[in-house]
Parts: sequence; structure tokens; C-alpha cells
Amino acid sequence: PNKRAALKLRTELMSNGLQKNIWLPQIISIQEAMCLWSGFQILDNVDIIFELIKIINKHNKILSNDIFGLASQMLKDFDEIDQYAVNAKELFQNTKDAKEIEIEFLNENYKIDKKHIEFFASLNDYYESLKKVLLENNTGYYGLISRYLYELDDNKLNEIIGDRKIIFAGFNAMTKTEENIIVRLIQNNKATILWDLDEYYFNDNKQEAGIFARDFFERNKNIKEIK
Repeated sequence: PNKRAALKLRTELMSNGLQKNIWLPQIISIQEAMCLWSGFQILDNVDIIFELIKIINKHNKILSNDIFGLASQMLKDFDEIDQYAVNAKELFQNTKDAKEIEIEFLNENYKIDKKHIEFFASLNDYYESLKKVLLENNTGYYGLISRYLYELDDNKLNEIIGDRKIIFAGFNAMTKTEENIIVRLIQNNKATILWDLDEYYFNDNKQEAGIFARDFFERNKNIKEIK
């Protein structure tokens, strides 16, 4: 799930009283794995925000004096859209329509606030423009990178993994794109998943802490529970 867990596992293996030299497996976080398989580099958020600001300035439809804060929130939304494989165009259209209704019927200054409508109408252009720039440079934010792999067909995904045997370990939650990639690799005998589960929370339907894992196995009935 993260670099801390990877470091902990690596340390445990190295300090386990081994009497001979061994080759450690490659132990990396899910983010590092997605970057490795996609060939893309995750950029620092600040770098992406400044790239997005350039795009916003080209459209000349700024709503706020705090353009950095605006771009930061937009990037956060774009990342979540991609991590959960949402249809961005439809979402932004629905957002624009809802905002237009809100302003028209609840606000006397409808003509003044039409600038807001223009901004929401342009959100998909911002999203697509940023995506294009980042992918052309083999870079991205995490959601964009995981969605790239999510949209690959099985043959291409298997080709990327090659002869590796992947063990996904220690997860108790994952995004839609992560789940899709993991499940497909398991189904194609490229991977196994070892869960971080507590039977008390998992087996008791009243326990909220087990909801994600229960839903996962409900959606993927052919995936064996390995704990």
C-alpha cells in the first residue's frame, strides 16, 4: 500500500536470522508499481498545478484571485475522477447544468454569474488539455497513471508484466482502477493478493471496518480469500 509497509517487510526479511545470502524480491508500493508498469513518472503536485495554471490562463476564464488554490482543487478532482474511472465529460456536463439551474433560479445576479457557467463548461477542456500535456511527456498524477493501465486490454497488460509473479500484500482498501488491475492480473495467473484482514471485522456484517473487503469478494466471487 505504501513505502513504509515496503520498508518494514524488507527489514523483517533481512533481520530474520538468515544463515545464507538470498535474493530479496522486489518490494515496492502500489504507486511505484503503477509507474514502473506504465513507464510514466509521477510529478510533484506543485509542478502539475503550475502546468494547469498555464492552461487556465490560456482560457482566460479565471473565477478567483487565488488561482493556485483553484488549480490545486481542480487537480484533486481530476485525480479522483481518474482513480475511480469516472466519465469526466458527463460529470462536468452534469456539474455545469446543475450550477446553471442553481444560479438561474436562486440568484438575482444571473447575468453576472454567467462567468461561473462558462468556467464549469470549460472544465472538461482543462481536464483533457492537462491530460494531453502530461501523457506526451510520459508524466502524470497517480490517478491518470493508474487509469492508463486500467484502460489497457488484458493482452497489453500481461505483456507489460511479462514473466513476473506479483504478490499484492497488506491491502485493506483500493480505488476502482487499482482493483480492476489487480483482479485482472489475478485472473490471468499473474498475481496473488494477501489481505490485511481481521476475521472479526470481515465476518460480522455489522462491522463497518470490513465493508470494503466484503464488497470486494462480493464483486469478485472467483477470487480466493487468502489472509
